[in-house]
Amino acid sequence: MGDAEAAGPPLFDARAARIAVDDVVAIDALTAASRGDRVLCAGDTGALFAALTGIPLSAVRFASPDDALDTAPGEARVVAGRLAIAGRDVARSAHRAASGAAPLDPPLPLAWTVDAYVAWGARLDGASPRAAAELVPSALARVGLAAAQKRALRTLALPERRALVLAQAIATAPPVLIAEDPLVGLDDGAAGFVLAALAGATEGRGALLTAARLDVEGPRGVLVRGATDVLVLAGGELAFSGTFAEVAAGGRLYTLTVRSNAELLREELAARGIALRGGPARFSAALPEGATTRDVVLAAARCRAAIVELTPLF
Repeated sequence: MGDAEAAGPPLFDARAARIAVDDVVAIDALTAASRGDRVLCAGDTGALFAALTGIPLSAVRFASPDDALDTAPGEARVVAGRLAIAGRDVARSAHRAASGAAPLDPPLPLAWTVDAYVAWGARLDGASPRAAAELVPSALARVGLAAAQKRALRTLALPERRALVLAQAIATAPPVLIAEDPLVGLDDGAAGFVLAALAGATEGRGALLTAARLDVEGPRGVLVRGATDVLVLAGGELAFSGTFAEVAAGGRLYTLTVRSNAELLREELAARGIALRGGPARFSAALPEGATTRDVVLAAARCRAAIVELTPLF
């Protein structure tokens, strides 16, 4: 992956962005700009993914269409500030033409064949029927499904289905892929297959991936270590923005929720060699070698800062 500055505007650029789901604020004052073209957003990322893709927050969370009738999906949108993907304004949906979305385990038409599903996605993106059919082989080859074109979707295992969704997302060759938690719930073998599909799907394009949690071990750790930028969202706020190298150099990373005297706590921790990032209520702190959570608690007691949550990310 390359340098975002050399290639143009940041892949991900948020400036005091506020995202609401059905008019209820889900993320507020989000400010971060990526430095490279592989961004990993971890933590409470559902509202962000929904706003970036236009896919309602609960639209892909049902076992069957009948289940969806009982729950209204949440529409997420940017209501204040600026959020841009590759320089294109998300609030105006200007980024849609430049990005492909791969939601986590969407309902599939199980009677369809693999090639029909990918071609259908290309047609929704504006390709003619003939052009869509011509785009299918390349997209499937990139994700390791070249030999599966005529298979019915019902015959695909879970990792193959996730690769299929990636293929549909990149069929029209968008410059950015946005994928939702692609490795969640998979054992190492299945995760390895999807990781290889991701490598093929993201070759030559920017990628914004989400994950419910960070994991530095096994195949999932490849996503973290390979990210040019790591953003952690907690409780609707940005708790951490940096690189895995910065996290690894600083020791274990913790997220904190601070209800009072946060700035005093920041100063107290800085005196102990611990940098507090984020705010106004959600923060992250990387503990250097020799430091423990006891140092954080003692610093909070000293400046009377109310910490109501202290959770390790690594």
